[in-house]
Amino acid sequence: MVRGAAALLAGVALLVGAPATASALRPIPDTSGAVHVWQDQLPDSMTDAQIRFVARHVDGTQKVSLETARRLRAINPGFLVLYYRLGIGDGPVPFRLGDKWASDYGSVRHHDSWFWHSAGRRVLNTQSDWYVMNPDSGWRSYWASSVLRNSSELGDDGVFADSLSVPQYLGPDNFTPPFRFFVGERAWTARIDRFMRFEKARLRGRLWFIPNAGSWITTRDRTDYSIPDGVMIEGFAEGQPPGYYATSDWQLQMDRVLSLVRRGKVILAQSYLNAADMTARGFVLGSYLLVKGSHTFLNMWIGAEAQWFPEYGVDLGAASDPPPASIDALRQANGLYLRRYARGVVVVNPGSQSKRLGLDVPMKLVRPVGGGALNDAADTRGWGLGLQPVRGSVAIPAHGGAVLVGR
Repeated sequence: MVRGAAALLAGVALLVGAPATASALRPIPDTSGAVHVWQDQLPDSMTDAQIRFVARHVDGTQKVSLETARRLRAINPGFLVLYYRLGIGDGPVPFRLGDKWASDYGSVRHHDSWFWHSAGRRVLNTQSDWYVMNPDSGWRSYWASSVLRNSSELGDDGVFADSLSVPQYLGPDNFTPPFRFFVGERAWTARIDRFMRFEKARLRGRLWFIPNAGSWITTRDRTDYSIPDGVMIEGFAEGQPPGYYATSDWQLQMDRVLSLVRRGKVILAQSYLNAADMTARGFVLGSYLLVKGSHTFLNMWIGAEAQWFPEYGVDLGAASDPPPASIDALRQANGLYLRRYARGVVVVNPGSQSKRLGLDVPMKLVRPVGGGALNDAADTRGWGLGLQPVRGSVAIPAHGGAVLVGR
């Protein structure tokens, strides 16, 4: 039950403890007071109008060229760019080496001791065509040196270490020879943790270190993602609709995210959805607002193109309380999850049935209009946020969410 305007307007500052920084690093923005966006894989072909829009509305990206980074930073000097590199993989698939797309596999393949072997063979990820590397080998020193060199050539601010997970959690059958569930997972967890500690020490004060933790809903996953500066959660809040997570998996992901948010870590919360799916958009935005802290970024990704959703601009102010230790602290008696902000509330329904939120006072339901890919002129006329008066109660759809503001 929403208790009234006085409670809604009681604002208490969020955690704002920034990750340890060096003067050489562009700082990570404080996200406490607004929705902040980190857009994955912006195209180098953006028009000048798209560049201006993105630079003024988005905090960072990855994989762009030096020229694109310069165009964005000419408008926003603090715009952040991450260098892309597989964490424990290498193969012929190209990535940015300097300012061109290429692969270093031609030289890496000669270092047999760097590769992970099973049954006397190198292990290939058949889904993405890369080989699993041994995190305890000379690979980790090579990885740090190559990342520092290539990111410097691009003027990047950090590194995005993709697929930095226990291989079994990436799908054991995606490898040949295949991995087996449970077999060796604890040892792999220790290897990943050692790799992250080594890279964090090598990169400290020079690059932000942000691995991809995947969806992070494997219950037995004990990887210590508090070691780096933060993580991407890929598949944040839901699998690609209609592949919703079980409520217990959603709760586990939210709790794990909160454990990092409360430490001031960077969270890149990335979901994949259809721009026309307003229910999914509400659910992802709502889940983000439930766990948002001082360095928490959202991306509702619809493809490698300049894009925007008007709900990114919702003005709730700061949360009334710091992020909780567990998502259950926000659970209401009927299974909805609610968090209060200075100028409103966010409510989320992770269940499979619609539920109603009772209101003690009339409020306004935020309804986004438009959103999606930006046209060449970055013209968002016709996009915006509508306010629908509601009283008594409001329905929250299954796998949905809502933002309500006061009078």
